[in-house]
Amino acid sequence: MPTSFPTLGFGAGERVVANLQARSQVIANVENIYRDVELYPSANIHPTSYKFLGIDCRPLELDEDGKHLETPASDPPSPIFFEPQGAAWVPDVCETDPQVTAALREITDEWENAKNDPLVRSLHSQVWYVFLGLERMFFQFRREFDLQGDGESPPQTLGKCQNGSTIVPSVIADRFYPAIWGSMRCSPAAAFVPKELLYPKGTPPHTLIHILIEQEPSEMLTRAEVMILTATMITRLEGEDCLEYDTIPVMAITIFGQMKARVIEAHCTPQVLVIKKTDLLDFSTNKVANKNMDILLGFMCADLVENATEPTVPTETPKVCNTDTVDLGNMLTMDQSPRKAGKVKTARGGTLRRMFQKMKMSPRVDPEAEGGHSQRMGQ
Repeated sequence: MPTSFPTLGFGAGERVVANLQARSQVIANVENIYRDVELYPSANIHPTSYKFLGIDCRPLELDEDGKHLETPASDPPSPIFFEPQGAAWVPDVCETDPQVTAALREITDEWENAKNDPLVRSLHSQVWYVFLGLERMFFQFRREFDLQGDGESPPQTLGKCQNGSTIVPSVIADRFYPAIWGSMRCSPAAAFVPKELLYPKGTPPHTLIHILIEQEPSEMLTRAEVMILTATMITRLEGEDCLEYDTIPVMAITIFGQMKARVIEAHCTPQVLVIKKTDLLDFSTNKVANKNMDILLGFMCADLVENATEPTVPTETPKVCNTDTVDLGNMLTMDQSPRKAGKVKTARGGTLRRMFQKMKMSPRVDPEAEGGHSQRMGQ
């Protein structure tokens, strides 16, 4: 790997140094959180342990429609990376023939009956009943959105995701598999990343994960949720898809036993892991379940907002930075971990080289753009 790069313009060297330093600090912090949570002695994390583990857990408050409540001016600001559409945004299903109607009624009219069904008595069955209902509502049933031409489309067409079929190591790396898939009761079920075609200026790092936890629902964060969130952030930061970012916003839809679910929005900083979670959403009665299903669809089709490109921590940059050359030796001291420094140096094609190429050839990401691509993940 060369020790110098061609001139890319005034300030390019400082930006690369700042980005790499911020990324290194975030990766190191999230790695520590992952390791500590992996060793936590209980499946549920008691709130008194959040601060010790480096977790800033906050309520994610929604209005009646399932959108974010306005944050009072007195509260400390927290960036919003996902903007849910709300339940009212989701149109009724287009019941074009009796088969569609029958398939729809199997979901919308059977929530209450499912509680007494012998096949849905186990926590495993309850989790999968809700998850498969969400999958069908998102991918299968067409609705009449306000579109040009043929307005009948499933929500995934308007959302930021499309169906995949395999586990993607670029979302959760292989090294996390033994710990995360070690229990049959907790696992990621699907992962979604933005569609490249919708982001010609650069794909944002936002990620959506479905998490299945076959245990009693809890208002406390679970160890599985935090491990999956942090593993996703680390993988995306260390991968080739998010070189210009030091923040990985992750949304998780967690489905529990007893037909409960919640939404989590999380992002990482060099100091803490910020996690905002909703109250538990109920799917045990038809009326409530169908409303909450539309709320989840609104989250899955959320707009991706905020810019996760700029460093999230003030970093010291050289007072004089010659953009004709960049000293790799100085850059590698930004991370105290030799393992991570080695990754910066030896990543395929060279992390620094790829970052310079992106800065030279590609404009910045437009945070207001929309789109998404999904990768389904098997158990």
